[in-house]
Amino acid sequence: MHERHGLPDIAEIPEDAVDGLHRAMRRDVEGRDQPDGWIDRTLLAFPDAFGADRGRVFTAVRECVLRSGDERSRTRLHELERADGAGGAIARVRRILERRPSAVERADPAMVHYTGDELTIALAHPVPAAGARLAVRMQIPRHPETIYAGARRIDPSPTLLERWSALCGARTPHSVWRCDPPTWCMGQHEFAIEVVPNPSGFNEAMWIAASGGGRVLVTRRFESAGSAHWPFMPATVMPSGWSYLRGDRTMGMDQPSMPNGAPAPSDCVHVPDDDLFALCAAHAWPGSLRDAIWLQRRGEYRLLH
Repeated sequence: MHERHGLPDIAEIPEDAVDGLHRAMRRDVEGRDQPDGWIDRTLLAFPDAFGADRGRVFTAVRECVLRSGDERSRTRLHELERADGAGGAIARVRRILERRPSAVERADPAMVHYTGDELTIALAHPVPAAGARLAVRMQIPRHPETIYAGARRIDPSPTLLERWSALCGARTPHSVWRCDPPTWCMGQHEFAIEVVPNPSGFNEAMWIAASGGGRVLVTRRFESAGSAHWPFMPATVMPSGWSYLRGDRTMGMDQPSMPNGAPAPSDCVHVPDDDLFALCAAHAWPGSLRDAIWLQRRGEYRLLH
Protein backbone atom coordinates (compact mmCIF):
# COMPACT_ATOMS: atom_id res chain seq x y z
CA MET A 1 0.00 0.00 0.00
CA HIS A 2 1.22 3.47 -0.79
CA GLU A 3 1.71 5.91 2.00
CA ARG A 4 -0.08 9.15 1.40
CA HIS A 5 1.96 11.38 3.74
CA GLY A 6 -1.20 13.32 4.65
CA LEU A 7 -1.88 14.54 1.08
CA PRO A 8 -5.49 14.22 -0.17
CA ASP A 9 -6.47 12.50 -3.39
CA ILE A 10 -7.39 14.89 -6.20
CA ALA A 11 -10.99 13.66 -5.91
CA GLU A 12 -11.12 14.93 -2.33
CA ILE A 13 -10.17 18.50 -3.26
CA PRO A 14 -13.19 20.84 -3.72
CA GLU A 15 -13.95 21.64 -7.36
CA ASP A 16 -13.51 25.39 -6.92
CA ALA A 17 -10.08 24.83 -5.38
CA VAL A 18 -9.06 22.66 -8.35
CA ASP A 19 -10.26 25.37 -10.75
CA GLY A 20 -8.25 27.94 -8.80
CA LEU A 21 -5.18 25.72 -8.97
CA HIS A 22 -5.59 25.30 -12.72
CA ARG A 23 -5.92 29.05 -13.18
CA ALA A 24 -2.79 29.65 -11.13
CA MET A 25 -0.91 27.08 -13.18
CA ARG A 26 -2.05 28.69 -16.42
CA ARG A 27 -0.94 32.12 -15.16
CA ASP A 28 2.46 30.69 -14.31
CA VAL A 29 2.81 28.98 -17.68
CA GLU A 30 1.69 32.03 -19.64
CA GLY A 31 3.61 34.55 -17.56
CA ARG A 32 0.42 36.45 -16.71
CA ASP A 33 1.19 36.98 -13.05
CA GLN A 34 0.86 40.40 -11.50
CA PRO A 35 3.36 43.03 -12.64
CA ASP A 36 6.46 44.02 -10.72
CA GLY A 37 4.77 47.43 -10.48
CA TRP A 38 7.92 49.60 -10.51
CA ILE A 39 7.62 53.35 -11.15
CA ASP A 40 10.38 55.95 -10.89
CA ARG A 41 9.96 57.57 -7.49
CA THR A 42 10.65 61.11 -8.78
CA LEU A 43 7.40 60.98 -10.78
CA LEU A 44 5.44 60.31 -7.60
CA ALA A 45 7.44 62.47 -5.18
CA PHE A 46 6.87 65.61 -7.29
CA PRO A 47 3.74 64.87 -9.36
CA ASP A 48 2.93 68.54 -10.05
CA ALA A 49 6.31 69.09 -11.75
CA PHE A 50 5.37 67.23 -14.94
CA GLY A 51 2.29 68.99 -16.27
CA ALA A 52 -1.34 69.11 -15.19
CA ASP A 53 -2.55 66.00 -17.04
CA ARG A 54 0.29 63.79 -15.87
CA GLY A 55 0.19 65.42 -12.45
CA ARG A 56 -3.35 64.20 -11.80
CA VAL A 57 -2.34 60.64 -12.64
CA PHE A 58 0.90 60.73 -10.65
CA THR A 59 -0.84 62.30 -7.63
CA ALA A 60 -3.40 59.50 -7.54
CA VAL A 61 -0.65 56.88 -7.79
CA ARG A 62 1.38 58.62 -5.08
CA GLU A 63 -1.60 58.57 -2.71
CA CYS A 64 -2.03 54.85 -3.42
CA VAL A 65 1.62 54.13 -2.56
CA LEU A 66 1.48 56.18 0.65
CA ARG A 67 -1.82 54.57 1.67
CA SER A 68 -1.26 50.93 0.66
CA GLY A 69 2.35 50.57 -0.42
CA ASP A 70 5.16 48.73 1.32
CA GLU A 71 7.22 50.48 3.96
CA ARG A 72 10.33 50.73 1.77
CA SER A 73 8.41 52.50 -1.02
CA ARG A 74 6.75 54.95 1.36
CA THR A 75 10.08 55.71 3.01
CA ARG A 76 11.82 56.29 -0.34
CA LEU A 77 9.15 58.77 -1.41
CA HIS A 78 9.49 60.77 1.79
CA GLU A 79 13.30 60.66 1.60
CA LEU A 80 13.30 62.18 -1.88
CA GLU A 81 10.83 64.90 -0.86
CA ARG A 82 13.19 65.96 1.94
CA ALA A 83 16.45 65.53 0.02
CA ASP A 84 18.62 68.31 -1.36
CA GLY A 85 19.05 68.44 -5.11
CA ALA A 86 15.45 67.62 -6.02
CA GLY A 87 15.78 70.02 -8.95
CA GLY A 88 18.31 67.72 -10.61
CA ALA A 89 16.04 64.69 -10.21
CA ILE A 90 13.10 66.59 -11.68
CA ALA A 91 15.20 67.82 -14.63
CA ARG A 92 16.33 64.26 -15.36
CA VAL A 93 12.75 62.96 -15.48
CA ARG A 94 11.52 65.89 -17.56
CA ARG A 95 14.12 65.16 -20.22
CA ILE A 96 13.19 61.49 -20.31
CA LEU A 97 9.52 62.42 -20.72
CA GLU A 98 10.39 64.85 -23.52
CA ARG A 99 12.12 62.03 -25.43
CA ARG A 100 9.29 59.51 -25.17
CA PRO A 101 8.15 58.14 -28.54
CA SER A 102 5.41 60.25 -30.09
CA ALA A 103 1.87 59.01 -30.60
CA VAL A 104 2.71 58.39 -34.27
CA GLU A 105 5.78 56.35 -33.36
CA ARG A 106 3.87 54.31 -30.77
CA ALA A 107 1.15 53.59 -33.33
CA ASP A 108 3.64 52.39 -35.94
CA PRO A 109 4.96 48.86 -35.48
CA ALA A 110 8.51 47.64 -35.23
CA MET A 111 9.64 44.16 -36.28
CA VAL A 112 11.89 41.56 -34.64
CA HIS A 113 13.45 38.57 -36.40
CA TYR A 114 15.03 35.90 -34.19
CA THR A 115 16.65 32.74 -35.53
CA GLY A 116 18.53 31.57 -32.43
CA ASP A 117 21.88 32.79 -33.73
CA GLU A 118 20.98 36.40 -34.45
CA LEU A 119 18.30 38.85 -33.48
CA THR A 120 17.40 41.57 -35.99
CA ILE A 121 15.38 44.66 -35.10
CA ALA A 122 13.70 46.86 -37.71
CA LEU A 123 12.41 50.28 -36.66
CA ALA A 124 10.08 52.71 -38.42
CA HIS A 125 11.49 55.72 -36.53
CA PRO A 126 14.95 56.78 -35.31
CA VAL A 127 16.29 56.14 -31.83
CA PRO A 128 17.26 59.63 -30.57
CA ALA A 129 21.01 60.31 -31.00
CA ALA A 130 21.74 56.78 -32.27
CA GLY A 131 24.66 56.42 -34.65
CA ALA A 132 25.94 53.07 -35.89
CA ARG A 133 25.66 51.19 -32.59
CA LEU A 134 22.99 50.42 -30.01
CA ALA A 135 23.13 48.96 -26.53
CA VAL A 136 20.44 46.32 -26.02
CA ARG A 137 18.74 44.93 -22.91
CA MET A 138 16.37 41.98 -23.26
CA GLN A 139 14.08 39.98 -21.02
CA ILE A 140 11.61 37.15 -21.48
CA PRO A 141 8.55 36.86 -19.18
CA ARG A 142 9.50 33.85 -17.10
CA HIS A 143 13.24 34.28 -16.66
CA PRO A 144 14.69 36.62 -14.01
CA GLU A 145 17.93 37.31 -15.87
CA THR A 146 18.30 40.46 -17.95
CA ILE A 147 20.30 39.97 -21.15
CA TYR A 148 22.75 42.58 -22.41
CA ALA A 149 24.08 42.81 -25.96
CA GLY A 150 25.49 45.26 -28.48
CA ALA A 151 23.77 45.85 -31.82
CA ARG A 152 25.23 47.13 -35.06
CA ARG A 153 23.41 48.86 -37.89
CA ILE A 154 23.00 46.77 -41.04
CA ASP A 155 21.38 47.00 -44.47
CA PRO A 156 18.03 45.21 -44.69
CA SER A 157 17.90 42.00 -46.68
CA PRO A 158 15.27 41.49 -49.43
CA THR A 159 13.53 38.89 -47.23
CA LEU A 160 13.34 41.31 -44.31
CA LEU A 161 11.90 44.04 -46.54
CA GLU A 162 9.30 41.60 -47.84
CA ARG A 163 8.24 40.63 -44.31
CA TRP A 164 8.28 44.27 -43.21
CA SER A 165 5.88 45.12 -46.01
CA ALA A 166 3.58 42.25 -45.01
CA LEU A 167 3.63 42.90 -41.24
CA CYS A 168 4.22 46.64 -40.92
CA GLY A 169 3.07 48.30 -44.13
CA ALA A 170 4.59 49.31 -47.44
CA ARG A 171 7.07 51.88 -46.09
CA THR A 172 10.65 50.69 -45.69
CA PRO A 173 12.12 50.67 -42.15
CA HIS A 174 14.10 53.67 -40.97
CA SER A 175 16.90 51.46 -39.63
CA VAL A 176 17.77 47.81 -39.08
CA TRP A 177 19.99 46.47 -36.26
CA ARG A 178 21.50 43.07 -35.47
CA CYS A 179 22.74 41.60 -32.19
CA ASP A 180 23.66 38.18 -30.79
CA PRO A 181 21.60 37.13 -27.75
CA PRO A 182 22.42 33.95 -25.81
CA THR A 183 21.36 30.73 -27.49
CA TRP A 184 19.17 29.73 -24.52
CA CYS A 185 16.64 32.33 -25.71
CA MET A 186 15.92 30.19 -28.78
CA GLY A 187 12.29 29.16 -29.05
CA GLN A 188 10.97 32.24 -27.24
CA HIS A 189 8.23 34.17 -29.02
CA GLU A 190 7.91 37.04 -26.58
CA PHE A 191 10.57 39.57 -25.59
CA ALA A 192 10.92 43.02 -24.11
CA ILE A 193 13.88 44.66 -25.85
CA GLU A 194 15.27 48.02 -24.78
CA VAL A 195 17.45 49.78 -27.35
CA VAL A 196 19.54 52.87 -26.58
CA PRO A 197 22.33 54.66 -28.46
CA ASN A 198 25.79 53.33 -27.65
CA PRO A 199 28.71 55.79 -27.92
CA SER A 200 32.03 54.90 -29.51
CA GLY A 201 33.97 57.90 -28.18
CA PHE A 202 33.89 60.80 -25.73
CA ASN A 203 32.26 63.36 -28.04
CA GLU A 204 29.55 60.91 -29.04
CA ALA A 205 28.98 60.06 -25.38
CA MET A 206 28.46 63.76 -24.60
CA TRP A 207 26.05 64.10 -27.53
CA ILE A 208 24.06 61.09 -26.31
CA ALA A 209 24.07 62.45 -22.77
CA ALA A 210 22.48 65.66 -24.03
CA SER A 211 20.14 64.29 -26.70
CA GLY A 212 19.81 60.50 -26.39
CA GLY A 213 16.70 58.50 -25.68
CA GLY A 214 15.75 54.85 -25.52
CA ARG A 215 12.91 52.72 -26.83
CA VAL A 216 11.36 49.51 -25.53
CA LEU A 217 9.98 46.98 -28.02
CA VAL A 218 7.63 44.21 -26.91
CA THR A 219 7.02 41.45 -29.44
CA ARG A 220 3.44 40.36 -30.02
CA ARG A 221 2.68 36.68 -29.71
CA PHE A 222 1.28 34.85 -32.72
CA GLU A 223 -1.67 32.51 -32.41
CA SER A 224 0.76 29.77 -33.37
CA ALA A 225 4.43 29.55 -34.20
CA GLY A 226 3.36 28.14 -37.56
CA SER A 227 2.38 31.59 -38.79
CA ALA A 228 3.38 32.31 -42.36
CA HIS A 229 5.53 35.17 -41.08
CA TRP A 230 7.36 33.24 -38.35
CA PRO A 231 10.05 33.97 -37.12
CA PHE A 232 9.38 37.63 -38.06
CA MET A 233 7.42 39.17 -35.17
CA PRO A 234 5.72 42.58 -35.01
CA ALA A 235 6.53 44.57 -31.89
CA THR A 236 4.86 47.37 -29.94
CA VAL A 237 7.00 50.48 -29.37
CA MET A 238 6.91 51.70 -25.77
CA PRO A 239 8.72 54.42 -23.76
CA SER A 240 12.04 53.73 -22.06
CA GLY A 241 13.20 55.21 -18.77
CA TRP A 242 16.89 54.81 -19.62
CA SER A 243 18.65 57.93 -18.42
CA TYR A 244 21.79 59.55 -19.78
CA LEU A 245 21.87 62.35 -17.27
CA ARG A 246 23.87 60.76 -14.48
CA GLY A 247 27.29 59.36 -15.22
CA ASP A 248 29.77 57.28 -13.26
CA ARG A 249 31.54 58.74 -10.21
CA THR A 250 34.77 59.51 -11.99
CA MET A 251 36.50 60.92 -8.89
CA GLY A 252 34.79 58.70 -6.30
CA MET A 253 33.68 61.74 -4.31
CA ASP A 254 30.40 63.03 -5.70
CA GLN A 255 28.11 62.97 -8.70
CA PRO A 256 30.08 64.05 -11.80
CA SER A 257 29.58 67.50 -13.25
CA MET A 258 29.36 66.13 -16.82
CA PRO A 259 27.15 63.17 -17.75
CA ASN A 260 28.91 60.58 -19.86
CA GLY A 261 26.06 58.47 -21.15
CA ALA A 262 26.04 55.85 -18.40
CA PRO A 263 22.60 54.75 -17.21
CA ALA A 264 21.33 56.08 -13.92
CA PRO A 265 20.73 53.38 -11.32
CA SER A 266 17.15 52.23 -10.81
CA ASP A 267 15.25 54.55 -8.49
CA CYS A 268 11.78 52.98 -8.36
CA VAL A 269 9.01 52.38 -5.85
CA HIS A 270 6.34 49.68 -5.96
CA VAL A 271 2.75 50.57 -6.89
CA PRO A 272 0.39 48.03 -5.26
CA ASP A 273 -2.63 48.68 -7.50
CA ASP A 274 -2.33 47.10 -10.97
CA ASP A 275 -4.72 49.49 -12.70
CA LEU A 276 -3.11 52.62 -11.27
CA PHE A 277 0.31 51.22 -12.11
CA ALA A 278 -0.75 50.63 -15.74
CA LEU A 279 -2.14 54.16 -16.01
CA CYS A 280 1.01 55.69 -14.53
CA ALA A 281 3.35 53.63 -16.72
CA ALA A 282 1.38 54.54 -19.85
CA HIS A 283 1.89 58.25 -19.05
CA ALA A 284 5.59 57.78 -18.26
CA TRP A 285 7.35 54.42 -18.61
CA PRO A 286 7.40 51.04 -16.85
CA GLY A 287 10.26 50.54 -14.41
CA SER A 288 11.09 47.01 -15.54
CA LEU A 289 11.13 45.12 -18.82
CA ARG A 290 8.87 42.43 -17.35
CA ASP A 291 6.35 45.17 -16.65
CA ALA A 292 6.55 46.28 -20.30
CA ILE A 293 5.50 42.77 -21.38
CA TRP A 294 2.65 42.78 -18.87
CA LEU A 295 1.45 46.19 -20.07
CA GLN A 296 1.51 45.27 -23.74
CA ARG A 297 -0.78 42.31 -22.99
CA ARG A 298 -3.48 44.54 -21.48
CA GLY A 299 -6.11 45.10 -24.13
CA GLU A 300 -6.68 48.70 -23.07
CA TYR A 301 -2.99 49.68 -22.99
CA ARG A 302 -3.18 51.94 -26.06
CA LEU A 303 -6.26 53.67 -24.64
CA LEU A 304 -4.46 54.72 -21.46
CA HIS A 305 -2.15 57.32 -23.05
